[in-house]
Amino acid sequence: MQAKVKAMYYLHLRVFVFLWFLVFMGASLQAQTADNLQGSVTSEEILIFRTSPGKESRAEGWFRFQVSAFSPLMVVKVNGFAQMVTKDADWAEYEIPYFLKKGKNLFKIFVQTKTGEREQEFIVTYEPVVKKRKTPPPLNGIVMFGQTNSDNILSTQEGNTKTSAAKNDLLLSAAYAFGLNEESAVSLNVVLKFDRHQNRSLVAEEVLFRQFSTEYRHKNLLGLDFNTGMGQSVISLKDANPTNPYKAGEFKEDVQSLFIYVGGKKRWGRTFSGNLKIQVDSQNKVKTDSEDGTLTLASLGAKMRWYDFRFLAGLDSRSTKFKESSKDYQTTQIDAGGTFSWTPWVFGLNFQNSNQQYKNVDPATNLVLQNKKDKLTVNCKYAFSRSTIVGIDYKQIKQASNDALRAYSENQFSLQYIWMF
Repeated sequence: MQAKVKAMYYLHLRVFVFLWFLVFMGASLQAQTADNLQGSVTSEEILIFRTSPGKESRAEGWFRFQVSAFSPLMVVKVNGFAQMVTKDADWAEYEIPYFLKKGKNLFKIFVQTKTGEREQEFIVTYEPVVKKRKTPPPLNGIVMFGQTNSDNILSTQEGNTKTSAAKNDLLLSAAYAFGLNEESAVSLNVVLKFDRHQNRSLVAEEVLFRQFSTEYRHKNLLGLDFNTGMGQSVISLKDANPTNPYKAGEFKEDVQSLFIYVGGKKRWGRTFSGNLKIQVDSQNKVKTDSEDGTLTLASLGAKMRWYDFRFLAGLDSRSTKFKESSKDYQTTQIDAGGTFSWTPWVFGLNFQNSNQQYKNVDPATNLVLQNKKDKLTVNCKYAFSRSTIVGIDYKQIKQASNDALRAYSENQFSLQYIWMF
């Protein structure tokens, strides 16, 4: 009997605990549901809406938004930074200055009122306007007309009487490009240059230069602005004493050469660039075979921009291999200079040092010739427009040599008119 009563006791106890557990769980679920409903209601009572565009083409601007609620605003934050809130106000408008990064920019807005809070995210996309480069015309070129006054036009050696004279120069250069795609093109180039002495007794000093070439250029080949080409150049001299009087004053070919070259330019940002060029010429001296052979030129240059200043430096090396070994030489040339732009004026200063070392003894002088030339140039240019420029140059030239006949000094003053198309 006692065991039966004890069993009934434990049964009632279990039923009581189970009923108590059900009541507790029901109350908890009801409370949680009520809290969720209250949170949902209070967050829906807060409205955040953007009034500025979600896509911008400029980095600097204003992010604008409005906040509205059914109870007074207490806290408003943008990306964690608190904003001013008017006391007892349930509506507010804000303007936040920004400087966007390229792509998507996140603005996280947090609002708290007396009855609830809400957080909302907005994205502002910055896509800068890409300026389309104007396609250059297929035909472009330059026409330059100038006059040069020299106090030693014949490069007379020091100590002898110098000849002062003036000459006129005309340069015509044109190129026609055939575009292959956006980054590469093939062009045909023509250069024509000749001069005319005002003192007609110096007609034998007049020179005609002609060059025709074709070039392939790729603007982005392994990160380089790459170019390569080949062509022919001809130098002709005036025949002042012709055997045929009917051909008096005509130009006769003096040197012909075929050349091939390869080069490239590399830019580092907008302020610095470097370039390299290698060229090989096969030369034919028309009147003699002594200077027939090859010329090899290697050039290395650099340019730097700093505000309105431009600085440049260059190093050239030229070597020859002619049939007559006494004509072979090695030349090293160093260039350094800079310009200052004060629109529409451009002022420039350049220094050039050239060292020419012959490789063998000259039979005529029994010397291994060594020539050193320094050239200082000061110039000024004025641009009437993008295509029309006038310029003034002053050059001071001095050459020293172990052969006294080749040592001289000269001062030149030049005027140029340049038209580009």
